[in-house]
Parts: sequence; C-alpha cells; structure tokens
Amino acid sequence: MSDNLNTQESPPEIQFAGVNRWLKENLFSSTGSSILTFLSVGVIIGLFRSIIGFFISPEREWTAITYNLRLYMVQAYPESDFIRVWITIGLVLGLLGLTWGFNSVSEKVSLKSTSTTFMKVFSSIFFLILIAPSTVVIDKVEGTEAEVLQQSLRFYLLGIFGILLLSSYFIRTRLAKQEMAKDYLNILYVGLLVVALWLIKVPTVTFDSSNVRLDPDPYMSLATSTKIPWTFLYVLLVATFFIGKYLSSKNIKSVKRILPASWLLTPLVVVTWIYRKPDFTMTQIATLDLPIIIGFSLIGYLVINFLNSEKLVQYQRFFVYGSLLIALVVFSLPVVRQLKLPLFMLWILISIAPTIANSKESARNLFIVWTVSIAILILLMRGGASESLIVVPGSSIYGGFALTWVIAFFGIAISFPFGVILALGRTSTFPIIRIICTALIELVRSVPFITWLFFGSVMLTFFLPSGVEFDEVVRAVVVTSIFSAAYLAENVRGGLQSISKGQFEAADAVGLSTLQRISLIVMPQALRAVIPPIVSQVISLFKDTSLVAIVGLFDLLYIGSKVIPNQSQGANFLGTIQENILFCAIFYWLFTYSFARRSMKIEKRLGLGER
Repeated sequence: MSDNLNTQESPPEIQFAGVNRWLKENLFSSTGSSILTFLSVGVIIGLFRSIIGFFISPEREWTAITYNLRLYMVQAYPESDFIRVWITIGLVLGLLGLTWGFNSVSEKVSLKSTSTTFMKVFSSIFFLILIAPSTVVIDKVEGTEAEVLQQSLRFYLLGIFGILLLSSYFIRTRLAKQEMAKDYLNILYVGLLVVALWLIKVPTVTFDSSNVRLDPDPYMSLATSTKIPWTFLYVLLVATFFIGKYLSSKNIKSVKRILPASWLLTPLVVVTWIYRKPDFTMTQIATLDLPIIIGFSLIGYLVINFLNSEKLVQYQRFFVYGSLLIALVVFSLPVVRQLKLPLFMLWILISIAPTIANSKESARNLFIVWTVSIAILILLMRGGASESLIVVPGSSIYGGFALTWVIAFFGIAISFPFGVILALGRTSTFPIIRIICTALIELVRSVPFITWLFFGSVMLTFFLPSGVEFDEVVRAVVVTSIFSAAYLAENVRGGLQSISKGQFEAADAVGLSTLQRISLIVMPQALRAVIPPIVSQVISLFKDTSLVAIVGLFDLLYIGSKVIPNQSQGANFLGTIQENILFCAIFYWLFTYSFARRSMKIEKRLGLGER
C-alpha cells in the first residue's frame, strides 16, 4: 500500500509549493542571496545574448560551412566515385540496425519522462528566442548596428515553440501513464533528424552561368543533394533493426558470433576494397592468393590435429619459439606481403592450439576459424596492397572526417589489445619480458605525440626492411596506436593491481591454465575497474587525430582552420576562420560527449561506483 502511495503523482498545488520552497531556500533565502541571484541571471542573459548575436550577426559567413560540407567530410574524394562513400555509410548503418535489433530489450519509457525532456528542449529554445537581440553592432568604432531579428519573425518563432511547449505539457499531464518502447522512441528521434534534412533551410552559395556568385544567398534544404540518400539509409536502418529483432526472437545463436566479427571486418573491407577502389586482376588472386590460402589452411590442419599428440606435446615450446623466429626472419626479407602476416598468425595458432583444440569438435571449429581468417586476411591484403584507382591531389585519398574516422578507429582497435599485452608484460614474472615492456612504455610516454608523428613520417622507413613501405595514413595509424597503447597499458596495469591474490589462487585451484586464468578471471575484472580512464583515453585519442596535420594530412580541423579560410576559388571565404573553428569544435564535442554518455551507461549497467 505504501508503494502505491509513493508512486502516485502529487497534486499540482503540492508540486508548486515544493518548487516555491526550493526557490526560497536556495535562491532567495536572504537579501544578499536574492541580489546575487538577480545579478547571476542578468550575467547569464547577457552572455547568451552575446552568443546568439555572434551566431546571427551578418558578419558571420556561415555559408563557408554549408558550401564546404563535402570538403569537411571526404576532402578531395572524386564525386564520380561517391557511390563508394554511400556504400560505406550503408554498411555501417545496416550493421548498426542489425546489432541494435538483435540486442533489443523490452525496456519502456513513460510518455511523461519523454514529454518532460521535450519540454526542457522547447522551453530552452523559447527562452533563447525571447532574449535574442534584435540588432547587433557591426562597426564598433562608428557604432553602426544591423537588424538581425525582426519582431514579426520573433513572434512567429515564439508562437511555434510555444505551441510545441504546450503540446508537450498536455502529453505530460494527460498521457503520463502511457508507455512506449525505448527502441522505437530512439528510432523516432533518428527519423526527426532525417525530417530536419528536408525541412530546415540554410543559406547556400549559388553561381550564375559565368561562375559568379549570386547575391543574396538563397535558402535551401540542409541536405539539398543528399536528402534522398539519407532517407534511403534511414529506411535501411529501420529495416535491419526489425530483421535483427526477428532473428533475436528466433534465438539464432550463430548471429551472436557473426555480429562481433562483422563489426571487426567491415572497417577492414571498407579501407582495403570499397574506399580505395583497388586495381587488381583475378589472375593475381588465382595464381598467388589462392595457393597461399590453401597452403596455410593445410599447415593449420596439421598443427591443430597433430601438435597435441603425446610425441610432440613435449616439444611445444620449441615449436612456438621456432615459428616466431621464422616469422621475424621472413618479415625482414623481401618476399611477398601475403606471406608475412600469415606467419605471425601461424605462430599464434601454434601457441594456442594445444589449449583450445582439446576435443574433436573444438579442433574442427578452430580449423574453420583458421581457414576463414587466413582467407579473409589474404584477400584484405590483396585489396590493401594493390594500387588505388582513386586519383586525388595530395598524398592520400583520405581527408576530412574520413581521415579522422580511419585514424581514430584503427588507432583504438590496435592500441587496445597492444596495451593489454604491454600491461600483462609489465606485470610478468619473466624479467626479459617485463624489462622490454617497461622500457617500451616509458620510452613512448616520455616523448610528445607530435614528436612521434614526425618520427613516423620521416624516420620510420629507416627501421623497416627493404621493400616494406607505408603511406602517410598507415604511419599515422601505427604511431597513434603505439602512443595510445603505452598510456592504455598503464590504465590496465592499475586494474590488474586491484585484483586480489585470492582470484589468482582460486583460478589455480580449479586447474585453469595461464591463458584461461587471464582471459576468464583476471582481465574481465581488471578492465571493468578501469572503464572510466579507458574511455578518457579513447576520447583523447579521437581529439589527438587533429595533430596529423603537421605531417601533411588534411584532417577535419586543418580543413577548417587553414584550407577554407584561404579559399578564393568559386566562393570567396577568405578570413572565415571563426565560423569554421566553431563548427569543428561543435563537431568534436558531439562525438566526445556521445562517448562519455555511452561510458556512463555502461558503468551504470555494470554497477560501477555502487557499494
């Protein structure tokens, strides 16, 4: 009975009394407190009026952003091959929808909480429109002002958002007990973004037949030339969401293994085959790649099925060290690239096969994974090693946000396992391994990131074997991964130190091997304890991608700070650095804030911070 009483909503007069009491106790408890409150409100209003005035001032050339959105996203990628960009986005969104639907939960949210959120948004916009200045000073010396917001337009906007605010309040009061699936609500949010592409209009640069800019700039839809593609991609997202939901209802367990592998494979396929447009022939695959795949598949079969025999198991250590030595020697020799990485994978297979392939079923599964992995690796190397048919000015086909995405994603994907290995090596009981890992971590952390970028761009080729060369993007990814891994290793080491000795003793008591103890007992607890610093490192890595501009790569920030402010061909955007820097800042903030919010949800789901 008491629970029902607690969950009932208080009458409006009681709610108002509670708000009135809170205001009196916190903001108007005394004369000094009241004066301070009014002064603070005045300062806040003045600050927001200045910010709004900056945005709507006629001095701001926001067309520098709307006209160059394509430049921001893909830099100089040829328009004739834009279908490859859309295929890339479609693959990611389709996989996202499939994963989202398959892992969908029956969580529901009340319309009361949803409408409350909308009320906060609409009331904030209503307040900003209300306090927005009607005129701004465009010449501080002479005091010249320009009208930026007509009163009729102000009343029109206030009326629209006032109606939206009242509608949200009506839903909150009348439909408070109604509930809606959270996933459907999120789909609705994404749909509103797509609708905004059709409805929201921004100033756009247009030219006449003589390539002279027309004045004034006409207002056109936010995504004038991409409304239909984005709408199609939204439909794809929704369709794959329901497909994933259907597969989840059928309890198809294989999808749980396919989805993580797909997320790992999709970016590799994008950067090696789709985005690069490699130049190769089927003869090269048939005469070189296919024999290598078959050969390594047979070698893997022999390793998996015969290395566990009683005659050979005692020589396991020699096989591991011998395969590693062969891989290192071959890597330093001028042989085809398709042989170098598979030999390192063979070393890993020899190391783990005796532990994993302890039954016929597990041996068969390991052989299938091995064969598929080798085939995928060889084909990816074929696409990545072939010449690209994409022709762009500069040293790389990647630029803008595409470059930021590539460096950030692969930097995170590579640095995480490498950082975990370094952390385990630094805490190892073997002196040689501990010394090497410690020296590497301290060496990398003692030198600034910019210096390592210069090192990767200028000096890395001197340390590579003859015939092994990487382009600027690969060098930037390698340097970023190593630098981030060194810091990540220290975060993971802190998590390892939080594990009590009892956990290790319990793992030994049940007969777990070293690999099983680390992967099943130690590492999950260590990573769980250091999720906040790991996310902080990921955010730092994402922002540090802007430093690659010093080695000649055109990232998002470099385009906004150097390229567009010096743009004079076509539209003249000379000196428009404030607008572009602000756009880049908002762009980075959206992604980093999303990372942080997602981290908070993961921490809450895992119960971190609760005692």
